[in-house]
Amino acid sequence: MDSTRLINNVNVACDWVVKLFYINLLWILFTLAGLIIAGVFPATASMYTVIKDYQAGKNVSAFRLFKKVYKEEFSKANQLGFILLLIPVIFYTDWLFTSYLSGTMEMLAKGILLGSACLYGITLLYVFPVYLLNRKVFTSMKMAFLIGITYPLNTLMMLSSIASLFFLVVFLPMAGYLFLASGLACIVTFFSLRIFQKIEIQAGDIKKQRRSRWVMDN
Repeated sequence: MDSTRLINNVNVACDWVVKLFYINLLWILFTLAGLIIAGVFPATASMYTVIKDYQAGKNVSAFRLFKKVYKEEFSKANQLGFILLLIPVIFYTDWLFTSYLSGTMEMLAKGILLGSACLYGITLLYVFPVYLLNRKVFTSMKMAFLIGITYPLNTLMMLSSIASLFFLVVFLPMAGYLFLASGLACIVTFFSLRIFQKIEIQAGDIKKQRRSRWVMDN
C-alpha cells in the first residue's frame, strides 16, 4: 500500500513538472509574440488561467486555453499591466522628491513610501488570480489589496513558498529558466484558491445567518 501510494505521488509530481515546464514555455513564447511589453501581461493572465484549471482538476488543452485567453484578455490585461507598471514609477518619483526634504519630514515621507510599496507588493501577489474572477481592472486591484491585508497568515505562507522557490533557483539556475514563471503562478494560485474557498464559505454562513434571522423575525 505504501509503495503504491509512493508511486502515485511520484507520478503526480512528475506530471506537474511536465505541466509547469510546458506552461512556462508557452508563457515565454506568447510573451515574445507580443514583443515582450505588450505580450507579458496577457500571457501571464493565460498562464494563471491554465494553472487554475489544472489545480481544479480540469482536463484542458493548455495550448488552446492559453491562446484563447491571450486573445480575449489582450487589451484588458495590458490595461492592468500598465497600471501595475505605473505605480512603481510614481513611487520612484516620490522617492526622488524626498531628497528635497530633511529631518523628520524626510524620514516620515520615506516611511510612508516604503509602507505603501509593501502594500503594493501584497496587492501584486493576488491581482491576477482575482482578475480572473471578475475581469475588471480597478475592482481586481482593490479586491487583491483587501484580500492581502485581511488574510496575513496566508500571505506570509505564500511569501515563504515564493522565497523557497527563489532559493531553489539560486542553487539550480536552470530551474529558473524552465519553471520560474509557472512555478510562481502555481504557488500564488494554490494559496489564492484556498482564500477564495474560505471567502465563499464565510459568505455562505453569513447568508444562512441572515435567512435565519429573517425567519425568526417573521
